[in-house]
Amino acid sequence: MHSKTQFPLTGAMLAFIGSVHTALGIVVWAAGDKETELAFWFTAFGVAAVCLGIAVIDVERTRGYVPAPILVATAVLVIFGLVVEPVSGFLTVLVPLAVGVRGWTRHRRGSGGAPNPAGPVTALG
Repeated sequence: MHSKTQFPLTGAMLAFIGSVHTALGIVVWAAGDKETELAFWFTAFGVAAVCLGIAVIDVERTRGYVPAPILVATAVLVIFGLVVEPVSGFLTVLVPLAVGVRGWTRHRRGSGGAPNPAGPVTALG
């Protein structure tokens, strides 16, 4: 499998955060101390974050960076989450978002990305 990035960091971080969120939801549910709705939301958003992370991993491997529409959608989700619940797990999503924006900016500048598999391009051909 050809990969433009050594390790799809943004997607991996999103999947990791989702995994921790899912595990926390299961622990909250098993403990029975909190309402069932809280455990449901922890688990549901955790699974959704894992799925998003897996999708972003695929895009990162294919393109070598996370495209702007995914970054914007993630930023909107984080902003909404922080407005509704300022001190929450949404703060952790700022890290993969920043890494994704960094990779996207490097791509836009033309300095980030894998070498051309066809070899160097010269003026003669």
